[in-house]
Amino acid sequence: MTVRPSGPELNNPYWGALIPVLTALAEDVPNLLDDQSSSRQVRAATEAFTATFSAALKAESRPSPDSAVSSVPLTLTGALSLVEMARALLDSAERLGWPDSGAAKVGLTGALSGLEDKIGVTLRRQQAHRVRGLYVIIDPQVTDGRDPMDIARGAVQGGARMLQLRDKLRDKGEILPLAVELQKLCQANDVLLIINDHVDLAATIGPDSVGVHVGQTDLPVANARRVLAPQQVLGRSNREIPLLIESQEMGADHVAFGAIYPTSTKPGGKGPQGPERVKEARAVTQVPLVCIGGITAENVAPVVEAGADAICVTAAVGLAAEPEAAALKLVEAIRTAGGKI
Repeated sequence: MTVRPSGPELNNPYWGALIPVLTALAEDVPNLLDDQSSSRQVRAATEAFTATFSAALKAESRPSPDSAVSSVPLTLTGALSLVEMARALLDSAERLGWPDSGAAKVGLTGALSGLEDKIGVTLRRQQAHRVRGLYVIIDPQVTDGRDPMDIARGAVQGGARMLQLRDKLRDKGEILPLAVELQKLCQANDVLLIINDHVDLAATIGPDSVGVHVGQTDLPVANARRVLAPQQVLGRSNREIPLLIESQEMGADHVAFGAIYPTSTKPGGKGPQGPERVKEARAVTQVPLVCIGGITAENVAPVVEAGADAICVTAAVGLAAEPEAAALKLVEAIRTAGGKI
């Protein structure tokens, strides 16, 4: 038996705002996505969810809410905001009572989550071109006693397209001020900032132009995704070819492979991969490929020619007498080898 909603439920002030938001998501987002299955699910869930509400309005002789949210063309970033708005309105409306909406609300919540995932994947793929050229790790332990920001500024001025903050010794509260300063530097220069290991720190200072990098023993990709904003990119370390495949199946947006040459910043473990192995890595990799480990301006050419999208270094810039000049030299070597800069 269907119970017709009572006055307090129909007087719920969030309905008038919720229905136009859902309509915009169902009608406008499909034009922004290659895979429209999630949008179809939102449309179906919206129709099921609003059916009871519309019938209740008719029974009470009340006008239906307007269907348009805005005449401004919707973007993917705007669509994410609408998803967040819809969830907030759903939660708020629930506190004031529902018109027979239990199953429909569950279906709509699931559809909104699926749509958010699809939008996030699309936004992250649109950032794939940013994983290129010189990628410099800023490690306070690899600066030759200098301010890490001096190394970062030199790297950016020298043409680095990506920076990574890696601090294995200090607590996150101590790392945060440096992370914020690096974010400002990167945003001002259209450089992608990656936070090593600390997914919560990346989420705190993100989501704009900030991603995260995890190792094989760090937080799994699926768990990291629950913490990060949908548009935040995630990279994962890999020492073996099967791990590259695994990382992509997990949903990593780019993959790191190495060590290519002997390295002093991460000693131990297995021997270097060598440029020939980069060719094997490239053959199984559909996302941007980052190569790391002992790379210098003198030995980078074979790595680029083997298919690396980005070249990641630490000591080559961090311990250089002139970090900017070292970065410029690396960028020029990457360019000469035919790499992306």
